[in-house]
Amino acid sequence: MLVRVGAYVDGLNVYYGGRRLCGRSSPGWRWLDLHALVERLTSGNRRWTAAGAHVSRIVYCTALVSGQGDPGARHRQQAYLNALRASGTVDIELGTFITRTARGVDTTEGRVAEIEVQEEKGSDVNVASRLLIDLHTDQIDAAILMTNDSDLRLPAVHARSLVPVGTVNPRGTPTAGHLRGDRDEGPGGHWWYWLAASDFRSCQLPESVTGIRCPAGW
Repeated sequence: MLVRVGAYVDGLNVYYGGRRLCGRSSPGWRWLDLHALVERLTSGNRRWTAAGAHVSRIVYCTALVSGQGDPGARHRQQAYLNALRASGTVDIELGTFITRTARGVDTTEGRVAEIEVQEEKGSDVNVASRLLIDLHTDQIDAAILMTNDSDLRLPAVHARSLVPVGTVNPRGTPTAGHLRGDRDEGPGGHWWYWLAASDFRSCQLPESVTGIRCPAGW
């Protein structure tokens, strides 16, 4: 029987993972082909492959950057989101960034000062919500959870009680303790994987997707 795989991607977690693994200023990793990456992860698991696993759904959860400090950042991110939409293989859920005032050290003067800090809101909730909705509306038979955010412990545990789950850590660091588990719990067939720089570099969208071009330096 074919197994429908849904992948639920924490976009900012993946971005910062790629930046850490590949190098912030290095090209060749940001224009990430999520469908190719999820296919690569799925086909790499022999048990899932033997069951006829195929990628039926990818949900990418992120937030629009403000462009504060880098006016081109919003434009580059929007180009990527448009390319993902144009590929026809990815659904996008957007959270938000909020700006709050915090006290920190002014490195230029060495004194404590009030600074503006941007915080992303909503992506983890969107990842959890889309995963659980798809589980409980019979949209998937297995799931890939791409994050290392320990706040997703409860939906991860619940999902593993119902279907096989692959938990993918994009950060190149030890998997958060709350996202670890037993590969045989629930229905079994669970696995854990750590993305490498080669995963990012091997899974890139074409230079142009329906006329949407990869930003320079990406």
